[in-house]
Amino acid sequence: MRPEPWRVFARIGLLLVGTIGGFVLLQQWMRGVETAATVDVFHALGVGGVTRGYQASIIVDAHSPGSFAAILTPACSSLASLLALGGLAVLRPTGARGRLALALAAAVTVVFIGNIARIAASIGVGLLTGPSALVLFHDWVGSLFAFAYTLGGFLLMLWVLLPRDGVALDDLCLAGPVPVGASAGVPVGESVGVSAGDSSPDGVRDES
Repeated sequence: MRPEPWRVFARIGLLLVGTIGGFVLLQQWMRGVETAATVDVFHALGVGGVTRGYQASIIVDAHSPGSFAAILTPACSSLASLLALGGLAVLRPTGARGRLALALAAAVTVVFIGNIARIAASIGVGLLTGPSALVLFHDWVGSLFAFAYTLGGFLLMLWVLLPRDGVALDDLCLAGPVPVGASAGVPVGESVGVSAGDSSPDGVRDES
């Protein structure tokens, strides 16, 4: 039975309100997490000159142009993409919750790591050539990369979910029409048997 239309629209409306509210409430915390993770990446690689500043800012000590602060704005955070993926998972029909959680976790991981890599690449460009190059790289290459990892996370979620759901497309396309006898429980390729002595060898019943 299909759900009533008002229930579907009410569910979508609640999801939109929850997504917007989650972004407003969590964006500052998320930017702090991403800022700290980006600085940790540089420290793990042994790169100096990158330290965490106040709240969601990163202090970059570029030798030739001097030091400057790169601020991680709400638009630079991956929170919007993460909430969108979560919303798509919630709208999926119920069933196979364990596989759904696995697919969502994989997509979220790809998006989060991809955004840290994007921020780190932008900071690296700024560390080498200065703030102007950082902004240029962030606005062009970084934006394309953000689209790529968000789409990649979504496709990964679909890949985890779809292979075992329903009938394979090849099997569905190759399936022929169902014989009349199959609807009555007769296996395909077998004929209905008759009692011994009631039929001739050629299958014609003897009425005499």
